[in-house]
Amino acid sequence: MKIPRLTLKLLLVALVTSVAGATYAMWRNPEMHFWKTVAERKLSWVEQMRAKHGYVVGVVGGSTTTFAIDAAMIEREYGLPVANLGLHAGVGAEACAGFGLAALQRGDTLIVSIEPGLLTGEDVGATNLATRLAYSLGKPEMLHWQKGESFSSHATDLTKFQPGGGHVITMLGKLALGLPLYRYSTENSLPGGLQVTDERRNFNIASATTTEDASISLSPEGAALLANIRHEAERRGIRVFYVLPWAYAPEESAAIQRQANSYLLDQVAAIMQVIREPAMGVYTARQHFADSGQHLTIDGAIKRSHCFEEALGQMSQTH
Repeated sequence: MKIPRLTLKLLLVALVTSVAGATYAMWRNPEMHFWKTVAERKLSWVEQMRAKHGYVVGVVGGSTTTFAIDAAMIEREYGLPVANLGLHAGVGAEACAGFGLAALQRGDTLIVSIEPGLLTGEDVGATNLATRLAYSLGKPEMLHWQKGESFSSHATDLTKFQPGGGHVITMLGKLALGLPLYRYSTENSLPGGLQVTDERRNFNIASATTTEDASISLSPEGAALLANIRHEAERRGIRVFYVLPWAYAPEESAAIQRQANSYLLDQVAAIMQVIREPAMGVYTARQHFADSGQHLTIDGAIKRSHCFEEALGQMSQTH
């Protein structure tokens, strides 16, 4: 059967457009370029720490980890081979954990510091951005550690390489207005994985718990993800703990927020070992946050990192 010439032309246009879109999404997208570069540096740091110390303590989570744990300072001042393996919520909780599992080996320790907001919601799966990042790093296993890799899973991944229409419109708008194509710079990515920013914003703190009902609960999906992380880490000979990331809350609501976080931590403790800190995931120094209530300034990150090092002492007490 002869295929009409117009049909062939349309198929060719579709193929070229698809390839061009995937090429842009994987190698020219400013967001992808940033996270790929940052992730590669984090993985390089892991290897440096393993070569120097023989083991690694990797911390995974969203941007509350990325902007909070100064691993280079901890290693320099305390001699602990910590690696900041934080990504951001836009890749999904599953991929945040998968990135750490892909980087660590038997004898290492995985500190899960995924944000409560990701563990109390229904959607914990890897996103399109995570899929592109995983393949650009050559680590598709960070997507499929729960169910395993297969031909069908890789085929499905290929459909996620295209940039969305919203992204294209956003990029065109930024170009028209002369704005930076991405808000963060790899120049502000420090050794050890800490990201800093000079940007400051009067961020909205409406997400903080401000009512007397201080009970937030793991979603079934969040609980299942934590259980799978523990199981997979134990199967690989990796110790695993959960620690609450720090987020901003004003003094007047800090106690209620800590109570809510404590309630959540009790639920996590039924699934995996937890590290309890006095701050209970709440930090009230507004001046130590940059452009959101989850992103610490360098001064805030140093404070959090010192407290984090103290908390790591609990690991030896539980093993």
